[in-house]
Amino acid sequence: MSRQFPWAHATHPDWRMSAALCLAQIERASRVGAGAGATLGFLYLTDHHAGDAADILAFLRDRTGVTHWTGAIGVGIAAGMAEYIDEPAMALMLADFPPDDFQVFSGAARPPDRTARTPDGRRAAWTALVHADAATPDLPDLIHDMQGKLAGAAVFGGVSSSRHPQTMIADTVLSGGLSGVVLSENVTVVSRVSQSCQPIGPVHRITESTGHRLNRLDGEPALDVLLHDMGMPADIRQRRPASGDAPANLAAVLLQGTFVGMGTGDAFMHGDYLVRPLIGVDPHERALAIGTDLESADHVVFCRRDRAAAQADLVRTCTALREHIESRHGGMERVRGALYISCLGRTGTLFGGPSAEMQLVQQQLGDLPLIGLYANGEICKDRLYWYAGVLAVFL
Repeated sequence: MSRQFPWAHATHPDWRMSAALCLAQIERASRVGAGAGATLGFLYLTDHHAGDAADILAFLRDRTGVTHWTGAIGVGIAAGMAEYIDEPAMALMLADFPPDDFQVFSGAARPPDRTARTPDGRRAAWTALVHADAATPDLPDLIHDMQGKLAGAAVFGGVSSSRHPQTMIADTVLSGGLSGVVLSENVTVVSRVSQSCQPIGPVHRITESTGHRLNRLDGEPALDVLLHDMGMPADIRQRRPASGDAPANLAAVLLQGTFVGMGTGDAFMHGDYLVRPLIGVDPHERALAIGTDLESADHVVFCRRDRAAAQADLVRTCTALREHIESRHGGMERVRGALYISCLGRTGTLFGGPSAEMQLVQQQLGDLPLIGLYANGEICKDRLYWYAGVLAVFL
C-alpha cells in the first residue's frame, strides 16, 4: 500500500491558530516532523486570510522546511468531507515528489519546455495543476496555450474566486495570469470532470445560429426542439404566443435549471462538452439565447441541473475514475492524495446541504487525503468549465 500524503485543514479567525492546528494534524498522522521528506506543498486559503497569505506561506515554509508551494485563494475551500464557505480556513497537503519531477511556475517563473527531459530521460512537462486569476483577459486562450506546452496534454485546476487582490500561490503570493506546478511523466495523475447535470434528450445538430443565439436545431426551431425534449404536448409547443400566452410564460418557468451542453460531434461521442446556461427565449422567432458564443459548436444537448442530476453525475464521475484506477493502476490502495476543484455555484443546496458534495466524493472514493478549492471556473484539459467539479488523483 502506498504512503499517503500528509494533509490537514482547520478554521479559526487567527491564521496562526489554524496553521498550528494543521501542522499538529500532519505530525500526528505522519508520526514524524511536519514536512519530513516533503518537497511540494499544496495550499488553499479562504479569502478571509488573503491579506495574511504571505505571512502564512512564510510560516509554513519555516515550520515544514518545504520550499515550494502552489495553491489558490477563494471564497470557499474543501477538505475531506468538509467545505468551508465564507469563513476563515485553510487546507494543505504535502507531497514528496522528487525535485526533478516538478516545477512551480508563474508569470515570473516559466514552466519547463515541452521537449525538456528529467535526468532519467522522462518528459519533464507532462501534466500541470493550473490556477488562474479571474481578472485575467482571454483566460480560455491562455488555458488552451498552456495545454500546448505539455507533452502529455493534461491540464487540471481552477480559477480563483477570491474577493481580494491576492488570488494565487506559486512559491509566493501573487495575482494575474496563470500559475501552478508542472509535473513530469514520473508523476501519475488521473483526472475527471463532473458537470452536475444530465441530458434530457438526444444530441441535436445546429443548423442555424448567430453569436449567442440558437435559431434552429435539426432544421426545426430551437425552442420547439427544447419543449419537445422537455415532454411538452404538441398543441402547446405549436401554439403561437399572444400577449402573456403560452408557451412564452410556460417556457420561462420550464427553463429554470435548464442548461445547454455544446461541442462538436466528436466531442459528444466521448461525453466531452461544455455546459452553459440558457439565458433567454424569443417565443416569436422560436429561438434561444445561450450564455456564450456558439461559433465553435456544431451540436448541442439540453440538460437539467438539479439535486438528483448533480448527485448522479458526480457518482458517475467518481465511479469512472475509480474503475480506471482499479483496471490500469493496481487499485485504489495506490492513491496517495487528491485535489478537488468545484464551482462556487455548486455549494449550498445543489447536493443536499452543507458539505454534501464532499461527503459524496469521499463515500465514492474512500478515505483518502483530499483538499480543494471552490472556484470561479474549472479547468480540465484545454477547457474552462462552469458549474463543474474537477477531481485529480495522484498515484
